[in-house]
Amino acid sequence: MSGRSRQRAVLLLLAVGLAVFLWGCGGGDDGATTPSTLVNTPRATAPQSVGSAVEDLLLTKLAVTEDTPEEYVAAMGQARPVAILFYVPGNVDDAKVLEAFKAVAPEFPEYTFLAYDFKTPSAYGNLSMLLQVNYPPEIVLVDRGGTVRDIWNGYVDEGTLKQSLINLGQG
Repeated sequence: MSGRSRQRAVLLLLAVGLAVFLWGCGGGDDGATTPSTLVNTPRATAPQSVGSAVEDLLLTKLAVTEDTPEEYVAAMGQARPVAILFYVPGNVDDAKVLEAFKAVAPEFPEYTFLAYDFKTPSAYGNLSMLLQVNYPPEIVLVDRGGTVRDIWNGYVDEGTLKQSLINLGQG
């Protein structure tokens, strides 16, 4: 292939790539854009192997037993929304999620925030079993009536957590 033929081939590939990119970005459209609609749906981010367990837990009411931590039982007795975090100290994702969890807590004084070191089961009793926690970091949001509304397994950013807490208070 001559130098000129190679240049033409490269230019043709670039033109095709640019056309595909613009088409994917809405280029060539009539210029109209459709607003996206935000829907408040429970979401769970978890490995596929535990997906069905997470889905089964969403929108279910937690049963409180004698092994459930007192602070959770008290929050339910006061009809307070609860944000629960299970984490492992020293892990990067856990540290970032714990930081976001602590950062949003002061903005929601009517909520109860519970953070548990996953390596210390005596602190959280049967709560990890009730919530089917696989491996931290995991955040579970429970509404005033004791119904699980949101679950994240893995990293969750401060903005997402804050918006979910707002949504939790409206439900």
